[in-house]
Amino acid sequence: MTKVYPGLFTGPKQTSFLTFVMTQSGIEVGERILSWSLKLLGIILFIAPFIAALAMHNWDIQAAVLPSQAEMGEIQDSVQEILGKGFSENTLSVGSPTYVDTTIRIPVQFASPFNIPVKIKDFSGSVTDMGAVVGHVWMEETEVEIPPNETVNFMLVGTYTGGVPANPQLSKANVTFEFYGVTIQVHVSGGQA
Repeated sequence: MTKVYPGLFTGPKQTSFLTFVMTQSGIEVGERILSWSLKLLGIILFIAPFIAALAMHNWDIQAAVLPSQAEMGEIQDSVQEILGKGFSENTLSVGSPTYVDTTIRIPVQFASPFNIPVKIKDFSGSVTDMGAVVGHVWMEETEVEIPPNETVNFMLVGTYTGGVPANPQLSKANVTFEFYGVTIQVHVSGGQA
């Protein structure tokens, strides 16, 4: 049963066209309308940018969502400028190892191909001899800072088992780079130790 309360906004000094109507549940109709209006407003504000993007791209979903070939080319050029000429055979040089008891030390030279300053946060890997893993090495330094297009030297240290390796190889190395807060991990398959 609905009750209408006359006289709330009636008379010569009427300030509003609203008439308060109470429903049986006690919720005002005005509140119910406001509640639904706010929900619809939220949905419209969520959907409107998608509709605007589609309209700007002639209702083509692919054009609205994915960058064009020209935009992809610009992105690739920008990344190429930052990262430089990329990795080559001369980027990483592994020197001759030295052995003391069961400790192995391997000097490494890294020629940065990057046009930005980079940090090597981690460098670790396995040492193999004739196909068998005989030890593990890791970077002696906590991190190595490399200026743009410069060469740095650092040391890998670790342990090995058995006799002195006859033909040691650095294999399955993991290198973690950091530049401008971005961390990239690279897996290197092998190299002469």
